[in-house]
Amino acid sequence: MFTSKKTYGCFAASCLSLFVLFVNTPSAHAADANINDKVTQLDVNNATLIDVVRIFGEPEKYLWGNKTFTKDNLPSTYIASYCSNRFQIVISEGKVSEVRFEQEEIGYLYKGKIRVGSTLDEVLVVVGQPRQTVTGRSIEWEDGVLCKDVDGRKGACYYKPAGQNVRFFFADYRVSALYLTRSDFGSGGNDSFTTVKPITSVEQFDDVRFKDMSKLNLSSRMGLITTLTFNQQSVWPVAARLPMGNNPVVLLKKAMNPGLGVRSLHRQSITGKGINVAIIDQPLYLDHPEFAGKIVKYYDTGCESESSMHGPAVTSLLVGTNCGTAPEARVYYAAAPSWKKDADYYAKALDWIIEQNEDLPASEKIRVVSVSAAPSGAGSPFDKNQQMWDEACARAEKAGILVLDCTTHHGFISSCWCSADEPEDVKKCTPGYPGQPPQSYPGRILVPSSPRTTAEEYDKGKFGYQYCGRGGLSWAIPYCAGVLAMGWQINPALSPEQMRQLLFQSAYVTPGGEKIINPREFINLVKKTKVSSETGKSK
Repeated sequence: MFTSKKTYGCFAASCLSLFVLFVNTPSAHAADANINDKVTQLDVNNATLIDVVRIFGEPEKYLWGNKTFTKDNLPSTYIASYCSNRFQIVISEGKVSEVRFEQEEIGYLYKGKIRVGSTLDEVLVVVGQPRQTVTGRSIEWEDGVLCKDVDGRKGACYYKPAGQNVRFFFADYRVSALYLTRSDFGSGGNDSFTTVKPITSVEQFDDVRFKDMSKLNLSSRMGLITTLTFNQQSVWPVAARLPMGNNPVVLLKKAMNPGLGVRSLHRQSITGKGINVAIIDQPLYLDHPEFAGKIVKYYDTGCESESSMHGPAVTSLLVGTNCGTAPEARVYYAAAPSWKKDADYYAKALDWIIEQNEDLPASEKIRVVSVSAAPSGAGSPFDKNQQMWDEACARAEKAGILVLDCTTHHGFISSCWCSADEPEDVKKCTPGYPGQPPQSYPGRILVPSSPRTTAEEYDKGKFGYQYCGRGGLSWAIPYCAGVLAMGWQINPALSPEQMRQLLFQSAYVTPGGEKIINPREFINLVKKTKVSSETGKSK
């Protein structure tokens, strides 16, 4: 699926995601014979969630990124899932903005003739010829312009016919997604994730990126701003109506610091320099100042889009100049479409990394792969080909590559959060996530995911940053990968398993027995560790 550059960031596992409502039909796994009649009843320009539920039924669940909400506690934009994602309705600020079809089985026909799976020629016969055709370039996002072979990918196309409230995305010159849009699509209506919109209230842990809060009085809401997710496009009240000492600009800059002594290691030239790492995540542009020039090779497994919220964020947390734990490491980047929920894309990405590694000299091997997703195992959102990910992980392990993912069976990382006032003090870290009940994480090492600032680039060349008062596990994975890269810079002879053991051995143990990553002690232990030529074990 392509993603409008105005809705990049939409698919997240961690902070924000595409604001999509997956709507239930009477048959969850087959075409609804009445789907066309039901869509006809929906007034896309004026419909609300009430109308959606009345016509299509109550959603199974409401989501935003990796968070689940109840119906009485919905954020301003959200995802509600039904029908195995075959039918989706985008809802923002309480109103429907787009109706989406991405599976042929649902049976929807546009103008009674076009469905997911129809050919490009069939579409043009029904909706008319484009006023312009561009080939081999990035998507133009202009009405009436047919973009063919996008970015050189043969068969990948995008077309929004002029004067019609519909968009088509193509793979192999066949419709892969069909979106019915509001009539104000592209003019600052609800479709635009990056359009700044006024809001009338703010609660703890809300996402206020691209929100205008200038009319609000937050002066009595001490501690509120530190919990929010915001970016440099968020519009704030004047200083007199902000909580004393809570300057969003200062908070955003402070949260670039990884904390826990990482920057003190950087001052000792321990930066991951000379170490190759890899990332499997959503697509990104390569020119953000946080990581420009640091991505050695880039491979797209089939995203059919240009950038996202997630890709720039995780990359900046690993190798970012201001945000990263290993700012001088080099990255092999494989873009994978997590929104397709097919682990095969992730397996292909990991196999590509293994192939790249085979051609590298011993001193330049890829050491670790950061994967802020759970392509397999209990609780995985991926519903296709989970075993392919497990098999690829086994191949990577055999090749001497450490894979860090969010799975329950491969992964060994969970989240903690640092003190915003004392981020260097590991003893001030708290297991879990801010604002959520404490949990126990036996056998796992806890890595900071809050508060963090990450890179942001939805439109090419428009560089920015976002602050996350409550980040997800996705932010912890690249942090840990960067700490490991620093360790390999110091002692490149250590194996992946030895590095894993040293992370746990050097961890700070909380009074409750939880183990929190301790970068300075880890590096000290790495410096002291030697490898026995006889056993291959550290001593």
